[in-house]
Amino acid sequence: MKLAVTGKGGVGKTTLSSLLAGVYAAEGKTVIAIDANPDANLAMGLGIPPEEVAKLVPIAEMKDLIEERTGAKPGQSGSYFKINPVVDDIPDRFSLKHGNIKLLAMGTVKQGGSGCLCPESALTLSVAYWLTSW
Repeated sequence: MKLAVTGKGGVGKTTLSSLLAGVYAAEGKTVIAIDANPDANLAMGLGIPPEEVAKLVPIAEMKDLIEERTGAKPGQSGSYFKINPVVDDIPDRFSLKHGNIKLLAMGTVKQGGSGCLCPESALTLSVAYWLTSW
């Protein structure tokens, strides 16, 4: 089963996502959760301790991986990049594992003027799309 939770800010997406992930994980199912919210709080909603969350490296901070997979240097504007990069290894290599849950986080823009998150978004959304065919 694949679920995506989207919508307007402040409507409970993180709460609903964490509850669903927790229920399915408690049933013994493997859950891959992607926190694509710039204000990432899904780990907290899943009950992952802060010291574990500190080990999670957001995809937006994996500059070499982004450039390798998309062909674009992060923070550089006006460049062409792959919008369908190879991502099948990303959930296993880069997710934070907590019980039956694997968590990935996209990350966010750290400061104004630092560029677009377009390649980072393409990589994250490609993982989500790949999971729909998994």
